[in-house]
Amino acid sequence: MNYNFLKIEKPEKLEDIGTLFGQGFKVSSSVEKAVDKILKEVEANGDRAILKFCRQFDRFDTKDINEVKVKSKEIELASKKVKKTFPDLVKALEVSYRNIKEYHNAQFKKESGSWTIKPGKGKEVGQILLPLERVGVYIPGGRYIYPSTVLMTVVPAMVAGVKEIVICTPPQPDGNIDQILLYLCGRLKIKEVYKIGGAQAIAVLTYGTESIKKVDKIAGPGNVYVTTAKKKVFGDVGIDSLAGPSDVAILADDSANPDFIAADMISQAEHDPDSRSILLSSSPDMAKKVIEKIYGHLDSLLKEYGNRVNMEIILKSLKKNCKIIFIKEKDRLVEICNMIAPEHLEIMVKDAKKVLRKIKNAGAIFIGGYCPAAVGDYIGGTNHVIPTNGNARFSSPLGAYDFLKRSSVTFYSKDALRKEKKFIEILSEFEKLFAHQNSVRLRFKNIKDIK
Repeated sequence: MNYNFLKIEKPEKLEDIGTLFGQGFKVSSSVEKAVDKILKEVEANGDRAILKFCRQFDRFDTKDINEVKVKSKEIELASKKVKKTFPDLVKALEVSYRNIKEYHNAQFKKESGSWTIKPGKGKEVGQILLPLERVGVYIPGGRYIYPSTVLMTVVPAMVAGVKEIVICTPPQPDGNIDQILLYLCGRLKIKEVYKIGGAQAIAVLTYGTESIKKVDKIAGPGNVYVTTAKKKVFGDVGIDSLAGPSDVAILADDSANPDFIAADMISQAEHDPDSRSILLSSSPDMAKKVIEKIYGHLDSLLKEYGNRVNMEIILKSLKKNCKIIFIKEKDRLVEICNMIAPEHLEIMVKDAKKVLRKIKNAGAIFIGGYCPAAVGDYIGGTNHVIPTNGNARFSSPLGAYDFLKRSSVTFYSKDALRKEKKFIEILSEFEKLFAHQNSVRLRFKNIKDIK
């Protein structure tokens, strides 16, 4: 085919970058209204509302709330079938599981645990580190099935010590959950799996119903309805992040392989029509070659995979959101990279480690020509639930730390409190919180004087 939709951009000022890349989580008023309605109904009507929305949105026609929960026998049968039918896939999932678990175990060990210090006589302060008790995981369905997301969300929670992990995922048109997902639920010993998708899944995990117990935190990506619902329920429940369309930025000089860059940009476009693929190149020749290679790879994909590859989505994404940027100065490109704070960042330059030290904002970073983002998506061990929409400026990939909470602990003896009593009195009086002041003074009054 003849393609001609990509061009090289040469932004003169950093301010121009904001025009090239609109950021932020924005939803239409119709989505907002639909999500509000779902959340309110589930909170008010529990099981009845869930069954209504299962019929309406998940196309799962049942009048029995017990049919929404996947039975243990379904998981057992799926596990046996999958092991026989998909032995290579099972082996790949095992390698992925092992790598993810190893990475998050190491991450957990580095996490600051429980500790105390004694800053003075009669004083002891510190923190205790505890796992969350009950976590809800949302696994998207619809266009694709995501067994990798089951591993990426459940394993860190397991490593952190969460005892109750609940999965919600949309059922297939026949009302069943995909066999591979059920196999993984069995492999990870997940006992609660519900055939609920969309905003209604977020609602049931947040508020609970007569039949389904609410959770303490929700993790996992989803569509705009799921993400909007997560945003609205935050505060009633914890959430991991607000997932927007996926993105990749590739920082490359003339030493990079244009075939590799083109292939990685197309693979990013495959996610969603709104996915973003960005090349930040210090070489004009490289930028030109990458455009040529993208066009060439599109034809090659069709020849090799035919209708199995979703070319409609890839082309929509590339035409709308693929940016090829050339700036000669590599430091300037790093500045741009830090400004857009990509979800995935691939560094393909001669002095990769030097450049890495200058990166301030990126979710997941992949170094060298033989480490595409697909490594992190599936097998590398690092997490693929990563901040999008430029949120890497202040957020981190999902990890074991997301399923932990800290409580501060303080002990004062009577002598220690007496020593610092006057400072509490001074501060509380200034803030006009006299009951606070009294709560300290009371402890040093004669018992007979307290009425």
